[in-house]
Amino acid sequence: MNTNKDLILLLKEGNEKAFSELYNRYWEIVYNISYRKLRDEDKAKDFVQEVFVGIWIKREQLNEEKEILPYLYTILKNGIIDQARKDVCRNNHIEDLQRSLSVYEESTHDQLAFKELKLQISAEVENLPQKMKEVYRLSREEGLTINEISERLSLSDQTVKNQITTALKRIRAAVYTLFF
Repeated sequence: MNTNKDLILLLKEGNEKAFSELYNRYWEIVYNISYRKLRDEDKAKDFVQEVFVGIWIKREQLNEEKEILPYLYTILKNGIIDQARKDVCRNNHIEDLQRSLSVYEESTHDQLAFKELKLQISAEVENLPQKMKEVYRLSREEGLTINEISERLSLSDQTVKNQITTALKRIRAAVYTLFF
């Protein structure tokens, strides 16, 4: 059985048997630490794999004079922290998507409600008596003033006001029953 120093020296040379021995010595320790932090067997196994892949990739940089376990722990800790950051970013992104979908759904609902309201108002305008309908359209659809309407239709200002008021009352009553 080789010492850790011997294993690291062999590992630095690319010796796969030394890597296997190092793995067999420490995988369970790394797994237990990982599992305690994550509480997920599959993620813990993934982190064990990442730690040892990292060791293999950086094997030439290992210092045989230092203990390997703290180095393994540091790789594991950094991996878990990086994963937590990614999870937070992913969760924030998911929440943003959910909010935007919610806003989209609300705006779609609002659009449908507005369309329904417009249809209801149009139907009620069509049900108004002819003169009242004409006064209402000149006022609300063409934007004419009471004076302009009274001159155009040869009506008194008060008659135009009364026609608009009555038309609005009828439309409001119909819309009110639609939504309440």
